[in-house]
Amino acid sequence: MKEISKGDVFILPAKNVTQAMINHYADAAEDHNPLHIDPEFAKTTRFGGTIAHGMLSVAFIQELMIRTFGRVWLENGVIEVSFMAPVRPGEVITTEAKVTKAVPAEGQGDKLQIRMQVVCLNGKKEKVIKGTTEVIVS
Repeated sequence: MKEISKGDVFILPAKNVTQAMINHYADAAEDHNPLHIDPEFAKTTRFGGTIAHGMLSVAFIQELMIRTFGRVWLENGVIEVSFMAPVRPGEVITTEAKVTKAVPAEGQGDKLQIRMQVVCLNGKKEKVIKGTTEVIVS
């Protein structure tokens, strides 16, 4: 793994969220809430149309962390997020992570504790998710 320092930024290639993607996620998660998969029903809600499952966007953060840290992320990564705005079909979501802390991990020898500020942004650069991640790396 390349050396990671405070201030480093990592970006996942943009994801175009489609209704088909949302439907596939609904099947995988067994969450068929009509707000996500029924455009006619969703039009009657305060959202005015279908929206993606929040955890679909969190999956983009997970993908970025796996690309950055590999298996070690799966072994000890921690994520905490807040949902800021809905993600709608047709939106392009960019996921970014910025290292805010890279220090020796207490009591872990030569390992580093890495903390990152993460965001998912829509095409208008509005935050749809914000949060933090933390992982211990060699």
